[in-house]
Amino acid sequence: MANIKPFKAYFYNSAKVGDISTVVAPTVYNISDDVKSELYKSNEYNAIRLFDGKSYEDDTETSNKYTRSREYLNDWIKNDILVRDNRDAIYLYEETVEMNGNRYQNMTFVALLEIEELGGDIRMCEEIREISKKDRYDLVKATNADISIISCLYIDHDKQLLAMMNTLSQKQPDIEFDSIDFGMHQRIWRITDKDTIAKIEKIIEGSKLYITDGQTRYTTCLQYRDYMRDNNPNHTGEEPYNFTMVSLFDSNSDGVAIMPEHRKIKLPNGFQEDYFVAAVQDHFKIEKIIVDPQDDSLVETMKSQIKTKRLETRFAVYCGGNYFYRLTLTDPGYIKEELLPEMSKHYCGLDTVVLRNLIINDIFGIEEDYAELVSTSISTNECMKAIEEGKADVMVVLNPVKVEQIQAVTGENEKLPFRSLSIFPKPSVGSFINIKD
Repeated sequence: MANIKPFKAYFYNSAKVGDISTVVAPTVYNISDDVKSELYKSNEYNAIRLFDGKSYEDDTETSNKYTRSREYLNDWIKNDILVRDNRDAIYLYEETVEMNGNRYQNMTFVALLEIEELGGDIRMCEEIREISKKDRYDLVKATNADISIISCLYIDHDKQLLAMMNTLSQKQPDIEFDSIDFGMHQRIWRITDKDTIAKIEKIIEGSKLYITDGQTRYTTCLQYRDYMRDNNPNHTGEEPYNFTMVSLFDSNSDGVAIMPEHRKIKLPNGFQEDYFVAAVQDHFKIEKIIVDPQDDSLVETMKSQIKTKRLETRFAVYCGGNYFYRLTLTDPGYIKEELLPEMSKHYCGLDTVVLRNLIINDIFGIEEDYAELVSTSISTNECMKAIEEGKADVMVVLNPVKVEQIQAVTGENEKLPFRSLSIFPKPSVGSFINIKD
């Protein structure tokens, strides 16, 4: 069962830090040094110092970004920069933001989730990278805290929790602020009524949870729980290290979007267009679509031209100019039958699996150097800019993963490839902090 419970969260004290928008940070790994420096400058208490602080050449095992995170955290609590609630609560958390002409108003419940082995009622959606796992484990071990929120999708066909959220959000919020990432407006309500909490717990208890953002953080919390348990002869299972902070959102919500991670590809020998067009026809129908140069909606045209309601694989491949190629997979059984017979048909049908095996590996010849030559972004404009600046030779625009695909793949005890999806909007780092004590 997926067991959740209320907790006493820490929040920034606006009387001490000033504008809350200057202290919360985006949930992004490997932030560039320039962006990180801007966050550092925005406020001496910005949460980036806790979540992903700077490293220095003279760092040691006893003095590094993880030990500094612990020192910041302890100091900020001591000096009331961060203040803990005095009552246990489940929190209603709303994020409102506009992007690309669309308005998102995502409401979630933030609670503590009992950590359990993956594969049962708690399932991890994507593969993770070991280097990221070590980084997140070192942080939780140093701080004994959840600095950021893990996002979990649940499926509530009766929409009971959505109805409850809509009712609860009619009241005045307890906390309200903006954040610098995408100009997001955030509101928080404390839910302390025992009957309401019990109802939320009961519905989640009967649901499967799909970790859509924070897979690495969950596995490191699992590792940390095991470490603490092994070193505690009086372990009961109720200790705070047995729980982690999560944000629970409904798959039926219109306020949250599962965004595709588009690909930016740098080819050592450049893009050989004639060869690509000939080679890709082994597995795809290819169509060249020319866009009026007077029309500035090239990216939107790519998205609309590959959109499909069926589980059909379509990509848009762009290499510059006023046109792109639309690819539609013609032999969906090939990967399962010839390349990955050990994997399920659901996994083999994922767009990211098709793209990597039939185009990136086979046609572009990128395999061992994949991580160096292929990068991702949810922003098609960012991908387009990379093409214009020569940082990438090809961009591939993808459709978002469907909820039923997540269910099917994880139901086979498999995971989507790394960077297959991104949830938008993401909870800001610093909106909530949980100390495991």
